[in-house]
Amino acid sequence: MFFNGPAHVRTDATLFPASTGVPVEQDLPVLPQDLARALFITGRAPYDQTKHGRSSAYEWCHRVAVLPAYLSWSDDPVRRITRTDLARELDPSEKGMLSYTLGQAMCQIFAERQLSVRFFMHVARYASAYNLTFAPGRSRADFFGEWTVGGYVVAEAKGRSGPLTKELREAMEEQKRTVRTIKGEVPKIAYASAVHFCSPHSPMRLTAIDPDIAHPRAVDLPVDPDLHVLAYYTPFLDAFAHQEPLILGDYVVAGFAALGVTLGVLAPVLQRVERAARRNEIAGLHDDILGLLARHRPRQERTLYIDGTLFAADWTVPEDRRRPGRRDSEVQDSTVLAYRRLSPMSSR
Repeated sequence: MFFNGPAHVRTDATLFPASTGVPVEQDLPVLPQDLARALFITGRAPYDQTKHGRSSAYEWCHRVAVLPAYLSWSDDPVRRITRTDLARELDPSEKGMLSYTLGQAMCQIFAERQLSVRFFMHVARYASAYNLTFAPGRSRADFFGEWTVGGYVVAEAKGRSGPLTKELREAMEEQKRTVRTIKGEVPKIAYASAVHFCSPHSPMRLTAIDPDIAHPRAVDLPVDPDLHVLAYYTPFLDAFAHQEPLILGDYVVAGFAALGVTLGVLAPVLQRVERAARRNEIAGLHDDILGLLARHRPRQERTLYIDGTLFAADWTVPEDRRRPGRRDSEVQDSTVLAYRRLSPMSSR
């Protein structure tokens, strides 16, 4: 079950430069919509709608749907994220897939919150959008994004359904940088993060480690800032193509009632991205988007994520349906799949 307000994920971060300001230990507040948005952003949804059709929409729906099915907000004594009974009863391979999916979500949240990374996306999605190929046997990181203070950040996401083993920690500490350069520049930060659970009933934890030695077979990633931004926002265009959007204030939003999710983009940002996608007005897109975000941020501070997007997730349980000791399987229809129009926007 999900309560209103954030849960706190215990986070351990090591080997990060002191200049990043990343705390070694902290409780990272996470809202349900933060996880939903992170899974939407980090997906590898097909870029070519003409070729793949609705499968690109189903891909992110599948990813987001695991959250209310397999996660719960505990409340004793600090609100944490735990797995539901259903999640604990999955077979090992299914648990592994769930943990990896959560690892991707928390990798994005850590990048944005702790490192101020914007336009964080899967390398494979960018590569498939612009027909980039890598030589056989060449390693590469899962994700990359733009550091707001300049340069790029790359990341690898991992997930374990059990505790973080000594072997995995050592492997993360010895993790080599698998992207040598982005746009000809050495990434400012290249980290690995892992979601893990100390026991079946324990809360989710995150460990992040920033190695500093390049892998001898690392790749060079040729990134064009304008194409990067276009690829980043494309999943939102795809979502709006499959669900009629509405105008609410400064946002264009779409509600997916079956998922209990509402997503949106700042209207001027969406309009500029649509011009790039439909009229091929790509030149200057990166700088235009940053300008639009800077102009709108002062009066939208409570509702904007760093990229001008909006997410709301309504998976709460009514007060009269909560009963201590009940198994999740006994709580039928406990998720309120309502399309919130305005109230969730004020929660950010």
